[in-house]
Amino acid sequence: MQVSATNGGTMELIASGIVYPHFQVMSNELGAPSILLCPNDAKRSYATNFAVDLTDRNLSYFVNVDATNDDGASLLSGDRNITNRARAGSRLVSLTKADTIAWTKEIHVEKGHLGFGDGRVDSFSNGSVGDAIKIGGGTTNWLAVP
Repeated sequence: MQVSATNGGTMELIASGIVYPHFQVMSNELGAPSILLCPNDAKRSYATNFAVDLTDRNLSYFVNVDATNDDGASLLSGDRNITNRARAGSRLVSLTKADTIAWTKEIHVEKGHLGFGDGRVDSFSNGSVGDAIKIGGGTTNWLAVP
């Protein structure tokens, strides 16, 4: 997300709020698009390949478009069914130090998973995220939620 499209990234696509192109550029690392759909996500269906049929409708996870690769504690992604909402006219959800993340009952019954820059994925109940997400004061992270 921090690399221009001319260099193989998706930086110019961030403002659109579309999520799937960010996963497309990671296709070599991910292996198969089926990894992008949680088995508990009954409202979504699997994509068969990254190039032809991958859309936001095949994704169970949001992407933090402000994630950086130099911070292992950086929030990268999480279950899409967050209760946080985008502002009118935007598809991006803002997340600041003062915000928290909570989930609907849709996928894991008011629980969710967050992925971090160091490769770990942690499970959280609503109200338990707390300081697990490291965001500096005065900083906003933007989440592209499918």
